[in-house]
Amino acid sequence: MEAKDVEAILSEYEALALIANSEGVDIDAVMRALPERTLYVFFNGCAKVLARPFEKDAILCQRLISGGTRFLTSQKHVDRARALFSRPLKAEIGVLAERGALEGTPRIAAPRRSALVQHTLDFDHEFGSLYTARRMPTTGFAVALWLLEKAPHAKVFLCGFTGAAGSRFDIIVEHDWTFEQIMLRCFVKRGRIQFFEESVSEPAGALERVCAHFPDLSEATIALIASNVLANRHTAVERQVAKLWATTKLQRRIRSFFKRIRLRYGER
Repeated sequence: MEAKDVEAILSEYEALALIANSEGVDIDAVMRALPERTLYVFFNGCAKVLARPFEKDAILCQRLISGGTRFLTSQKHVDRARALFSRPLKAEIGVLAERGALEGTPRIAAPRRSALVQHTLDFDHEFGSLYTARRMPTTGFAVALWLLEKAPHAKVFLCGFTGAAGSRFDIIVEHDWTFEQIMLRCFVKRGRIQFFEESVSEPAGALERVCAHFPDLSEATIALIASNVLANRHTAVERQVAKLWATTKLQRRIRSFFKRIRLRYGER
C-alpha cells in the first residue's frame, strides 16, 4: 500500500478519531458524539479500551522496532488486536519512531518500509529532529502529526490523550509527554485538533477562563504567570517523587527480576 492509497482512504472521511489506550476512553460515548463518516484509529493494545469487537471503519497502528523487522509486542498481542475488529481494517499502519536525534543530525535519506504491515509510517524520516533528543515519541503522537499532514480536510479528535498516568495503565517515562502535550495544544489553538473529552464537556480550558476574567492582561503575561506556577509545582512534585523512588527501590528490583523471568520464559 503506497502513501497515495492511504491518503485516498483518509479523504473519504470527514473526521478522524485517534483512540488512546487509556482508561479514560468511553468508546461508546465517542461513537455517539462523532459524525457518521468518522474513521477510527486504534493502536496495538486496544484490548484495553474495546470490551467487544469494533464494528465501524478503522485503522490499526502497530509499533515497529529493529528497523521494521519486528513488532514491539509479541505476535500473540498483535493477533489479539487484529481480532477485535468485525469489519476488515481499512489499513494497518506500522510506526517506526526511534529516539529523538540531536540537532544537526543528518535526516534519514529515505523512508523505511516493513513487510509486516500494509504501510509504514517512518516518523524519523517524516519529521527529522523535531522530537526531544534521546526521548521516544509515543505512537499516538507520531500518528497524530502524520494524519494532520495527510488529511488536512478532516477534523481530528484525540480521545483519551491526557498525557497523564491513570490508576490502571502505566505511563512510559521514555516519552516526552510534556513536549507532546505542548505540540498538540498548539494544533488545538490552530483549530486543527480537538481533544474529545473537552469538546463534549468543557468548552474552555483553565487558561481561557483566566484570560476572559482578566481582559486587561495579555495572553503572554498570563502564560508567563502560569508557567511560573507550574514550575514551582513541578519542583515540589519532583521532591516527593525522589522520596518515593528511594523508598521503593527494593520493590522495583523485585519487579524487574520477575519481569526478566517472564520475558525469558513467557513466550515459550
